[in-house]
Amino acid sequence: MSLPWPPQVLPQTPPLAPKVAGPLPISPRFFRRISNDERVVVGLDPDGTPNSVRVRQTLVMKRLGDYVFAIAAPVKTVFPGPGTESPPGQRTNQILWQGFSPGIRKLSVIANLRVDESAPMLPVKVRVEKSGARSVVVIENVTRVTAKSYTANVEPVGLGQVVGRIRNAIRRNYTAEGLNVEARGPQRPVDVHVAAPLFVSGTVQGGAGSRRFSAVVDGVERTELRVFVPGPGPPTISMRVRTVDVSDRVRPTQSVRDQLANTIDLELSYARKRQYDQFLSAADPTGHTSTTYIYRTAPRPVTAAPIESGGSSSRDTMGWIALAVLLAAALPVAAVVWARS
Repeated sequence: MSLPWPPQVLPQTPPLAPKVAGPLPISPRFFRRISNDERVVVGLDPDGTPNSVRVRQTLVMKRLGDYVFAIAAPVKTVFPGPGTESPPGQRTNQILWQGFSPGIRKLSVIANLRVDESAPMLPVKVRVEKSGARSVVVIENVTRVTAKSYTANVEPVGLGQVVGRIRNAIRRNYTAEGLNVEARGPQRPVDVHVAAPLFVSGTVQGGAGSRRFSAVVDGVERTELRVFVPGPGPPTISMRVRTVDVSDRVRPTQSVRDQLANTIDLELSYARKRQYDQFLSAADPTGHTSTTYIYRTAPRPVTAAPIESGGSSSRDTMGWIALAVLLAAALPVAAVVWARS
């Protein structure tokens, strides 16, 4: 009997999946042993509403060979990241990579994402509330979900081996595999609460100075952190969020059923943590991965103003179009004259 399988009992996101996936230009080809590191920068309105989401993703390949793959994401624009050894491509809802790895190869991209699709998948929600005459910044861990699980009597030695495999995967920051136990008797289905525990730290600036904060918000027993704003006026927020280690979830107990419950909690919490360790999909979802989330108060991005039609602007545009048509017609004639000269 296997432990609850995370892809079946946990949500499929994150990593992000756009509402409509773009077509793959060619058949994907890649290999394991690709590490993934991400930095997600979230711009906030004064009330805590996200107004921009930008991701810097760095992939490091550690084997020789060709690679072709796409990272599905709700991307608006894509740019080469720092130190990349190959430029990224972009199609609808995809970041494209293609090339050859000589053994070690670094791929880095900076992607601006559509806020309406990416912000709901962030691990933390920020809001500003009034508390009497003061304002308070509420930082909420929103990674909690309810998952299908079970309780049963199992063979304790095999269960201990499973715990060892999970802890070994945690140490290596890889996925945990081979998690099977021997049941002794019937099993009863139960629902469990699962979240990615987060460490949040930063500052809140108000009219009377700044206040620093740091805390672990596990998402189950503690779901939010409240920070009072020093002084009047809208706060300025600067905060860093990362997942934290879950290896201490299994504690000595008297009951084998309790040991099984703790083991399942460890397995699912680690799987949920790894989901938020790859906000964008990693090329190798089983490999080493980590993500840091940066939240900070920032003005909304300015969108380009549309070109007005009519009047002199319209006449100027038509003039440029006419000139382009004349140049296009003249090019073949010029080419013939040049060839005969």
